[in-house]
Amino acid sequence: MNAATTTLESRQNMILKMFRNFNAAIVRFVMGIRFRAVGASILASFAGLSLTTNIIPSALTMMGLMDSFSARWGLGGYAVYSMLAWAVGGWAVQKTGDKKLGAIVLGSVGLVTGLLFTGVGISTQMDLLLTGGTAALLYGAVGGMIIGDALRDPPADPNDPYAKIGRIGDLGMFDYFRKNSL
Repeated sequence: MNAATTTLESRQNMILKMFRNFNAAIVRFVMGIRFRAVGASILASFAGLSLTTNIIPSALTMMGLMDSFSARWGLGGYAVYSMLAWAVGGWAVQKTGDKKLGAIVLGSVGLVTGLLFTGVGISTQMDLLLTGGTAALLYGAVGGMIIGDALRDPPADPNDPYAKIGRIGDLGMFDYFRKNSL
């Protein structure tokens, strides 16, 4: 038995279908977020913050070149930029999945940011630049080895499409959405 619908009812069904499709797209996006890439970016971002607030000022203080407060004061305005640069470096290291390449990538990010922020924020004297750049290079190389080894993607099984690969959607509490997705 077919029943005629009014234009208003079919329009309501169309709007309901549009909302369902939109919600399904949001669920697919959230389920596709990768833990390791986000974690590496956040971890490296905080390492960049630590670089400008602790590592470079401590290195300059230990070498007797300047006091810790003045170094922190000079580098304080560059913490956000350091966090952004190191977050990109951490993401790149996680994508490589290799300790040696991770040390090279994050070490070079550390060298560039260390030289840049020491030169712009404190002074361009050779001994200050050398100390800030060396401390940042070593800090970045060690951090790159840690991130490159600990947060690399596990090998995916090409024969099993449901193999765990480190996405949010792989958590058990999302089984309902995985089974009932459009």
